[in-house]
Parts: sequence; C-alpha cells; structure tokens
Amino acid sequence: MRTAYAPPANGERYLTDKKLARQLARSLLPDLELLAFQTRHGPNMTKGVPYCATYSSTYLRILSVDEALVSDATSVAFEKVVLPWILKRISGFKATSYNWPCVAVILDGAFVEAACSAGGLFPSVEEISKQLKKRSALIAAVTG
Repeated sequence: MRTAYAPPANGERYLTDKKLARQLARSLLPDLELLAFQTRHGPNMTKGVPYCATYSSTYLRILSVDEALVSDATSVAFEKVVLPWILKRISGFKATSYNWPCVAVILDGAFVEAACSAGGLFPSVEEISKQLKKRSALIAAVTG
C-alpha cells in the first residue's frame, strides 16, 4: 500500500491520524493500493459541506475538513465507525468490480455515502439529497 500525505491547510484538520488509518487499512484491507491524506480543495465541492473521504476499489483519500465544522465526537465517529465501514465498502467494491468513486460526507448531522457526479466530481448537496431519497446511505450519526 502506498501512502501519501499532505499537511492540512490552515484552519482544517483530518478526522483521523495517519498512523491509525494506515494500521486499520493494513488490518482490514491489506491489498489497498493507495491511502492518501489530501486537503479538501477539489472541483465542485460545495462550500461548508464536510467531504471527509473519497474512495473507490483501489484507493481511499481522507480529506481535510474545516475545523469549524467538526467536533471531537465527529472525529471519534469517523475513526471508530466510518473508517472501518469505508474499508469494508472498498472490499465489497473489489468483489463486485464496482469502480465508480464515492464520498463520505457529513450532512444533517450524519455521515452519509454518495456516488460522485459525472466525471468523478464531488456531488453537490442536491445530488447527495436525491441519492439519499433513492437509497439508504447512512454510515453513522454524529452524536455529541
């Protein structure tokens, strides 16, 4: 597994640390090709929406999040529930040859999954809401 790390931008942070994420990835998904930590500056990102990770069958990119949008409870939920869930999801993608990228995002007090837009771009809040109406994509509620 290759690991890439970019320090978070000023006023942002990662919801987990690199060492913990790498250990978890190695234990749950040892054949993951890439684990990356990136700042959250991507095309079509809706301002004020915490996109926490993007992933597909070959990679997991943990994204920095605006510090003002997260709490300690958010970090705990991400490390204990969301990160293992994503790694198991990637394993399922590999088993079914599903290769479209997805994101984990905090929306309305919960971590949810949404498929990326056309071209692999980050989905807008409207796209995420439409997807949530069609299927359950709840990963974990944020409490505290």
